[in-house]
Amino acid sequence: MSVRLSRFAFVIPVLAIGLIVSSGPSRAEAVDGETFDGTHSLVGSYLAGRFARAQNDAAEAAEFYRNALTFDPQNELLLEQAFQIEAGRGDWPRAFKLAEDLIGVQKTHRMAQLALALRDFKAGSWRKSDEHFKTAGSGPIGELTSAMGRAWVELAHDDTAGALAKLDLPKQAEWAQFFLRFHRGLIADIAGRKSEARSSFERVYAQDARTLRTALAYARHEAFAGDRKKALAIIDEQIQRSQGDGHPLLRSLKTAIQSGKTVGPIVTTPSEGMAEVFYGLGEALIAEGAAGIGVLYMQMALYIEPEHQFALAALASAYESNKQYADAIATYERIPRTSPLATAVEIRKAFNLNSLDKVDEARQTLEQLLARPSETAKAGTAETSTSASSEAAAFSLPDGEVLRVGEHGEAVLQLQEALKRLGLDVETPDGKFGDATRKAVIAFQTQNKLKPDGLVGPKTFRAITGSNGAPEAAGGDAVMDEPVALTVSDKLEILDALGNIMRSRKRYADAVPYYDQALALITKPERRHWVYYYARGTCYERLKNWNAAEVDLEKALSLYPDQPLILNYLGYSWVDQGRNLKEGMAHIEKAVSLKPDDGYIVDSLGWAHYMQGNYKDAVRYLERAVELKPDDPVLNDHLGDALWRVGREREARFQWDQALSLKPEPEDEAKIRKKLETGLTGVSLPHATSEGPGKQAAKTGEADQK
Repeated sequence: MSVRLSRFAFVIPVLAIGLIVSSGPSRAEAVDGETFDGTHSLVGSYLAGRFARAQNDAAEAAEFYRNALTFDPQNELLLEQAFQIEAGRGDWPRAFKLAEDLIGVQKTHRMAQLALALRDFKAGSWRKSDEHFKTAGSGPIGELTSAMGRAWVELAHDDTAGALAKLDLPKQAEWAQFFLRFHRGLIADIAGRKSEARSSFERVYAQDARTLRTALAYARHEAFAGDRKKALAIIDEQIQRSQGDGHPLLRSLKTAIQSGKTVGPIVTTPSEGMAEVFYGLGEALIAEGAAGIGVLYMQMALYIEPEHQFALAALASAYESNKQYADAIATYERIPRTSPLATAVEIRKAFNLNSLDKVDEARQTLEQLLARPSETAKAGTAETSTSASSEAAAFSLPDGEVLRVGEHGEAVLQLQEALKRLGLDVETPDGKFGDATRKAVIAFQTQNKLKPDGLVGPKTFRAITGSNGAPEAAGGDAVMDEPVALTVSDKLEILDALGNIMRSRKRYADAVPYYDQALALITKPERRHWVYYYARGTCYERLKNWNAAEVDLEKALSLYPDQPLILNYLGYSWVDQGRNLKEGMAHIEKAVSLKPDDGYIVDSLGWAHYMQGNYKDAVRYLERAVELKPDDPVLNDHLGDALWRVGREREARFQWDQALSLKPEPEDEAKIRKKLETGLTGVSLPHATSEGPGKQAAKTGEADQK
């Protein structure tokens, strides 16, 4: 859940202060006094760990911190750093041991206490879990996390009144009340208190109607409570906001409701509710810039519910932000290919592969995705789908049959695999019901308010394997029996991604056919389709097919007259060619007025003035462009040229030097070096540069589409 309010403005500093642990003067002196001899010493291992962590190499950092702890196993600073690394990478056996050591030297360490609370919750040790949550309840985030965690512990202990009471924190700020009301609604739904659940979800939705998770929870509640008309109205409102087909989970839920299937709440067990606590807060923390702690929260959500699709997607997105593309891909891989999120996941994986310079693999990923059947094709395979559903249902446990220690066979194997997916320890699924399987079953039964006897009858089997009907009829996030059919919007997104990846690699001829396919799918162009005409137009311009480029760019502008990227690219191209100068300058000036903080677009206006000999105006805009984008070599080079033309030669050389330090393209580097030697004396005005500001601005468009 993402509630993008300013509520975290004062929370993050408090949270950061609460998590920074000083090792004390004696520890610091011991570290500082150690002779550095690589990773064979306390200082060496510690510094190597810090460096690896700064490079986002969690595995290396973890190894270095482990080594450092062999020299000083009670060092509070080392314990905290090592714990955060292990928890952040989801290595829970190591993280739990470090958490125990850490609270041995600092009992109230929030994250360590939360980790142990979750460990005990998952094991069914309610009292111990509650104590850990209680100890972790310091500071705004700690108090909120503690209250919601303790509420789900109470519900797991079959105390609904106690659970709801834990959420009564009247002195909490409004941003915190949002989360408290949301979880009150979730708990009330599970407990069958429909009126109380509705009241909570209505208030939550009124506070934040744009967040997908909030809308899904509210719509599922209304459907579960019997008001299908209200549920569909919520879904349609969300789809209308998207200006497309809507999120696949919304579409899936809408189909289930319209077909008359029973729809459960978004959270159906205390375990799922506990995971929702850490997912919701983790996403909010990441959105507010506290990515490190947000990732820890997300990993905690996944420890409780390893297949929480939203948590997996949010964690992968956090990895992307840190340029940990391989980790992002590995996390996306954990989302089932039959999930409604699968299309978006495959697109993100392709962009990450492109960032790893695996362009052909990225292209193959998207083309395979594009080959998936469309919704129209799926409609013709209903009979096959029914047959597949019947085959899946064959794995259900017959009435009267009970699985217990000593049983073996396909049903036991299905049970073990389902338990493993839930994060319960069954060792290796082998189809033999042994003691490890019995303990995992008891843990599941305890968490889900079933009789903890270790026996698996049809009801328990259905609860564990999820074979109690079509997934869209159950609670939570749907996972289908087969990959979700593609809609037209899905195909457009895939083709756009293929085109953008090719554009990012300057493979413009390869990109054009993808945009051709996309535009062929659009029967009636709307404003949202401007991007496909714009992207194809920029490709045609780069391929020196200006007639085709101009047609596409003008079509894009007719669909979206106030889009700065189109105004800038078309206007600059005209000025660059010495035609439609008045209209071209007007386009660029309008683009700047619409997006005054875009360095590339401001640079376009400055460079357009330069090409027309208006050097004073050029300097004014180019100086502003460099202020906005100081790390771009092209913009610094342009400013140098303009400064030279107005007689500020020393400043011009400074800007050219600056451009060289920013690693320009090889051909640009040679030109800049020559200008540093001879200046611009005798050099004619530029015309049709290979990478002018208009083209630089187009790159921002590519980034926007990613």
